[in-house]
Amino acid sequence: MKAHLLHNPKAGDKDHSESELMKKISAHGIKCMYSSAKKNWCKDLQPDADFVIIAGGDGTVRKVILEFLTGRAGDKRYPLALLPMGTANNISRSLHITGEEDDIIASWPKHHIQQFDVGKIAGFHEQMFFLESFGFGIFPVLMASMKQLEEPDDPEEKIKLALEVLHDVIDHYQAQECKLQIDGVDYSGQYLMAEVMNIRSIGPGLNLNGDAGLGDGEMEIVLLGADKRKSFSAYIKDRITSSSHKDYDLPVIRGKNVRISWGDEHAHIDDELIKSADGKSYIVSILKRELEFLVPR
Repeated sequence: MKAHLLHNPKAGDKDHSESELMKKISAHGIKCMYSSAKKNWCKDLQPDADFVIIAGGDGTVRKVILEFLTGRAGDKRYPLALLPMGTANNISRSLHITGEEDDIIASWPKHHIQQFDVGKIAGFHEQMFFLESFGFGIFPVLMASMKQLEEPDDPEEKIKLALEVLHDVIDHYQAQECKLQIDGVDYSGQYLMAEVMNIRSIGPGLNLNGDAGLGDGEMEIVLLGADKRKSFSAYIKDRITSSSHKDYDLPVIRGKNVRISWGDEHAHIDDELIKSADGKSYIVSILKRELEFLVPR
């Protein structure tokens, strides 16, 4: 097999250096070319590569895939293999890519292909895409708050800090008017959160969409009404103080076409903060099975 490794050199520790990763991959009989995901790697892609490896966190995965979706990385679509090195690793966990690096690499020669939808958003100055979620309310406020803090290096401590900040956000964020249509049906109302999700997890590893189908051509819209504020706050408090990772049962509506607007400016696309124009409607649709990932059998 022949692969091209796109690596975020700032992710992980010394065991995740270029030389160590190349050594581990080569040990499994995979011929591999290296590029830093932080540099202009598009011109270095080899057309005879069997697949592309992305080593980094969710942000790196998104940045690499956007290069393919926008055509900047050429016309060929390669199957993608992930080596998760971030904090939450929501994308890889949704694909059940977890465990030791050597075990993940060893699974590639006998892999299974998982097809993966991509969300598409109209209403910005250019067409936008998402892999994880597009949403409004408490999670973009959390993201903005975290940018103001000095985050710990340890991933578990970083997730704990994010949960503590989220708990405070939930208690104080004012519910906003959301105008929402899903496949022509009106779900408008006052919400603390509206997330158009493509995978099961969001933010600091919270599974809010356990029934997500990764290549089924549908999105899941997860809503948190003001009436759920106390129970969701209690759930987050329990996550902070307990080692158990129970899922929180929120209403989930499946759909293929979404029109949404939000009362304030707090919005995000995956891990990118954006400002939503007051009253501006966004049209969300799905690119069915746009990507292919190598996943363990």
